[in-house]
Parts: sequence; structure tokens; C-alpha cells
Amino acid sequence: MRILAAFDKFKGSFSASEACSIVERVAEEISPDAEVISCPLTDGGEGFVAILTSQYQGELVKIKAKDSLGCLKWATLGIVPIDQLKVDLRAFLNLPATGKLAIIEMASVCGLSDLDPSQRDPWNTSTSGVGDLLLFAKEQGVDAILLGIGGSSTNDAGMGALCTLGLSLRDSSGLSIDHPSPNTWRDIETIDISNLESLPPLIVACDVDNPLLGKNGATYQYAPQKGLSTAEIPDLEKAMNRLVVQLETSFPQVPVLAQSSGAGAAGGIGFGLSLVGKVRLVHGFDLVSKWVGLKEELLKADLVFTGEGRFDDTSWSGKGPFELLSMAKMADKKAFLLCGSCDPNSKEKSLQEFPDHEIISIANDSWELAKNIELGTELFRNACRNLLQSLKYGNSPECPIVKQARFKRIRRLKKLLRPLPRRSNIHRYPVLKWFADTAYKKSFLWSFKGAPIQSALFWGIWISMLPIVGIQMMVVFFVSLLVRANLPLIVALQWISNPFTMGPIYFADYKIGMTMFKLLGINYPQNKLLSAQYDWSEFSFKEVFKLIDTFPPMMLGGSVLGVFFGVFTVFLYKILSKFYKN
Repeated sequence: MRILAAFDKFKGSFSASEACSIVERVAEEISPDAEVISCPLTDGGEGFVAILTSQYQGELVKIKAKDSLGCLKWATLGIVPIDQLKVDLRAFLNLPATGKLAIIEMASVCGLSDLDPSQRDPWNTSTSGVGDLLLFAKEQGVDAILLGIGGSSTNDAGMGALCTLGLSLRDSSGLSIDHPSPNTWRDIETIDISNLESLPPLIVACDVDNPLLGKNGATYQYAPQKGLSTAEIPDLEKAMNRLVVQLETSFPQVPVLAQSSGAGAAGGIGFGLSLVGKVRLVHGFDLVSKWVGLKEELLKADLVFTGEGRFDDTSWSGKGPFELLSMAKMADKKAFLLCGSCDPNSKEKSLQEFPDHEIISIANDSWELAKNIELGTELFRNACRNLLQSLKYGNSPECPIVKQARFKRIRRLKKLLRPLPRRSNIHRYPVLKWFADTAYKKSFLWSFKGAPIQSALFWGIWISMLPIVGIQMMVVFFVSLLVRANLPLIVALQWISNPFTMGPIYFADYKIGMTMFKLLGINYPQNKLLSAQYDWSEFSFKEVFKLIDTFPPMMLGGSVLGVFFGVFTVFLYKILSKFYKN
């Protein structure tokens, strides 16, 4: 059974990557035969940089930038070589064939979740920190910038970012306005664009199409979520309109841009940045789906696990979990949506739209929200465990005694193999570290189920008998990917051929190989050094180099020996496994 785990974040409790990892670990406990494909989702908010950068082994760079209140903090941006991106992804983003792409997460400096509820006030928050990140990316010589704008705490039309990039706002005394939040807009007397920096092509991941102004604009639709009281909405809207009129004297295109689709996203950041460069909006889910190859992974999966912290009407406006439910329906795949809480109307509407899917709320209704958030990981883990047990055992859960005994066996085996490569330490092994990223994503490499263990026993013993000392580790890694074998065990078996056993094993390979050649009617010349009649008084180092002639019979003999011992070991494993379980 193959499960696609594609979760968005559970805001305030745990990240999308953590959700996918929990499903992976629980599946390994409950259903060892299950393979979990992890594809964390992001809407452009928290996790945007980490998820996208890690997918293509990009570089994470930490810099200091201003938060939405003007205080310095550490933020992270990603830099990915464009030529590593898939061709269709480059075409979707309209990127060149080579160069560098910077990935920026607005929430890392202007995140709403970073502010205490008492600090949330769109009158006082600013996007200055976004300008810091954009300026740094430009200084790195990137060829394009990808900006995720989810989870923002601002409603300043991008003025803070523009001021960091060189826009000068001055009051009637000619003094510069240092923190250009909406609270200071009333003081703006002059706007100077002479020092305004240009930007590389900017791609904004955005899931809404609201304009900047009006009842459907940034202030009316989103400012209340960021701490603005209902009574203050008209005042902030008036201030925004006044600002737009002032900007029009320096930027004639302002009226058109203010009413363009997506201009009101994240408090108008897209509108502001479009004043200084080419800005292109892309649908956030479409971007992430192409970035992680979600459609391809969905088609390979048997089941889909998805979800987010809160499933409500906003989820229907293009958020990842809802879009994944739609994709699963089209692909005729069963999907389970696990969420922290679910709006009853949205749940009813979703079940009508997707009758074959299931929606599960993990929250404990008798607890306060704060407690549910604090214990979110445990609630999610229990929900995954119950779901996987019901899928595996139906209405007859596994006997607790049998379950406990099985877990003890797994723990003992893992303890025995502790010195060998594991997901958490594979990067430390000299040869395997080059494949650490690939190995981490393949859950079957770490599975202690019957099939991966048997595969590792057979192929591991076979390869250990072959005369390929020095490249065995590299060979077994690729073989384990092809035959879906347990990686720690197949690596451990290579120590069968060690400096003490190598001589006898390779000599046996040679003798068996020569015998097989004779039986097949092949007249293969015998090596003098390995002949009983060899006169060692005539020995010279030239004879050592002639040992390369022994490779064909050794490969044949090693294969015969490896297949024999491999089949015997798997047969023995099956017998002992049954006996041990009983």
C-alpha cells in the first residue's frame, strides 16, 4: 500500500513537514508494508522557503531583517540553481535555463503568528523587512525572485518594502518617515523615487484575486484577520485611497495596478512591488504542485492523507488540501483529510462534493483551543494511528498483547542495527552521504517489514560474494532502490567480505567459476598464480597484474555462491521468523 502524505501546516502547533513525518512513522509501526510518500504543502506562508529549497538541494541563507514592527530578527531565504528545476516548472515560472532563483517567505519577517494578539494592528505593521530580503537577494545576483506572501500581518500596500528599496517618504518638515506604516501616512507630504532600486523579475505565489481597494479589497477582506476592529475599517480604507492618489503623481500606472487581480493580497504587497519591477502572480497550489511533482506522486499512490489546521470556507478558495481532494477525486483515489478543526457547513459541503473522501477533526472538543494547539502533535499522531489501524484491521483492532510483542521485536531489531546508516545519520557515511537526500525520501529503505528484509538478505549476500571490493556500498545503495530493500541490513551484509574472509571467499569464487566454465564447455585459461603447480621461485610482480584475468570466473562463481547462500538465508529467515513470532 502506498500512501501520499501531503499536509499543509497546523498553524501554531506543528509544520507541514512534521505532519508528513508523523504519518510516516506511524505507518511504519502500524503497517510495515505501507510506503509513505511525503509531499509537504505550503500556501506561501510558513514553511515556504524550507519546503521549496530542500526539494532541489538549494542553499538556505540567514540574514538579519526588520520584522513588521521594525525590530531586527533573523530570517531565512533560499537560493536554488535554476538549471536544477524541472523543465515544465521553469516554463511555468517563465525562468531562463540557467542562473539563480531566490525564494523569499514574507511570513518570516511579517508573519501574523509571530505577533502577540495585543500587537496585531495593521495601522502599525510594515513590510520593511520584505524589502530587506529583496535587496539582499538582488545583491546576490539572482536572476529571479519567488515570493510567498501567505500569513502576513500587514496592510501597508507594500510601502515599507518600497522605502527599504529606496523610496523616500517625507513629512511637511522634510523629515524622512522611518517606519512607513499606515499610521504615518497622514504625515506624507512628498514622495521621492529618485533612489528607488529596481528588482529582478518577481514571481509572487498568491491564492487570492482581490484588488487593492473597495469592499472586496485588502482592507475590507483581510485587515480584520490581522487585528483591525470593524469600526476602523472605513478609516484605513480612506487612508489607503489617499495614499494611492499621492502615489499617482510619481507612478502614473497606479490606478490600473490598484484594481488589478491579486493587488490586494497580503495587504497590497503585490501592488507596491509592481511599481518598481515586473511582478507576475502565480497560483500558490499550482506552483507547489509542480514544484514537488504532486500529480505524479498522486497517480502512484493508493491512498491520500492531507489536511491543515482549520478547514473552513477559506479552504475552498484554492488552499492545498482542498485542491488535493479535487485531484484525488479526478484520479479516483480515496482521500482522508485530517484537520485541527472543521467548520460544519464546509464539512457538509465537502462531503457532498467528495462523497468518497473522509474528513476527520483531530481536536478534543472538551478542551480549550490553546490546549488543543499545545497537544496538537499528540492528537494528530493518535488520529493517524486510529485511521491506519482501521484501514488495516477494519473493525477488529489488533490484540494489544500481539501488538506489544510486535513492537518489541521491531525495537530489538532496530537496536541491533543501530550502528548502521539510519535516516538521521546517513549523511555521515563517506560514500552514502552523496545519496542522503534521495535515501531520506524513500521510506522503504528504512522499513523492517518482511519484503524489504528478505530482499536485503538475498541481494546483500549475493553482492557480498562478488569481487567488487571498494565499490560495494555504492552498488548496494542503487540495488536497494531498484529492489526496494532495507538499506541498513543490505549495507551490514557487505561486511561478510572483510579483510579476514576476502581471500577464502574470492578463492572459492574462482574455483567455482572455473568449474562452471568447464561444465559449460568454455576453455578458459587458468591463472598461473592460483595453480598448484606454480613455482613460486619464479614469482614476479608482473604475475600479480595478471590476476585481472580471474575476474570473469570470480564473477560467475561469486554469483553462484551468492544465489545459493541468498536463497538459503531467505528460506531460513522465513522459518525462524514464524517460529519467533509464535
